[in-house]
Amino acid sequence: MRSWIRIAHRGASGRAPENTRAAFKSAIELGVDAVELDLHGTADGEIVVIHDATLDRTTDLYGHVNETTLETIQSADAGGWFAAEFAGESVPTLTEALACIGKAAIAVLEIKDPLIAEAVVAKIHETDTLDFTVVISFHTAVLQTIRALEPRIATGWLIGNHNEHISPVRLCQQLGQLGSSLLNVNHLLITAEFAYEIRRRGIALWCWTVDDVARMREMQTFGVQGITSNYPERFAMV
Repeated sequence: MRSWIRIAHRGASGRAPENTRAAFKSAIELGVDAVELDLHGTADGEIVVIHDATLDRTTDLYGHVNETTLETIQSADAGGWFAAEFAGESVPTLTEALACIGKAAIAVLEIKDPLIAEAVVAKIHETDTLDFTVVISFHTAVLQTIRALEPRIATGWLIGNHNEHISPVRLCQQLGQLGSSLLNVNHLLITAEFAYEIRRRGIALWCWTVDDVARMREMQTFGVQGITSNYPERFAMV
């Protein structure tokens, strides 16, 4: 058993178009422990897997996800921008993504839109995936909502560069207030001391997004328990 968790960022997004079933399948074939994906709500109340608030970057359509219906979003080509061989890949719904990942890996659900937290909990119940999901978010309100609605769902707080002056001790205290036990931190903020201070307070520490093998090894040396990468095939080199 590995001492750390291998997490595919938006699926194996270095090999296939991010947040598509092709990327999820590729990650699973590589034997990852977890697949991270991003969630937004549609105009008609569905939940789709896409990183940006707009369709512009990763599909052949334009406009805000939350102003577009599911039917329109699913007519978009979400793969052709990456490579011709992926033309025709669709934007999956959360339900489709969870079915694709199945029990082969943990689905790490990043809630981008704070307004969909309740709907995500409902989908987790509908798909009977409570045992195979972790919800993460930069929004503390999302984590509080998840905690209130379904305290059995594991949650993690995402920390980015904008938090660079916050001490690890304060982060642990804030995490305690949120009722969560996982910090998922931009790897650029992690030093040996930072990791030690987090871990000795009983908090699980993951990092994102590491594509350099030497840096992956450093994260492992620091005791980081989960490493997120666009190139999960590189985990075998650590």
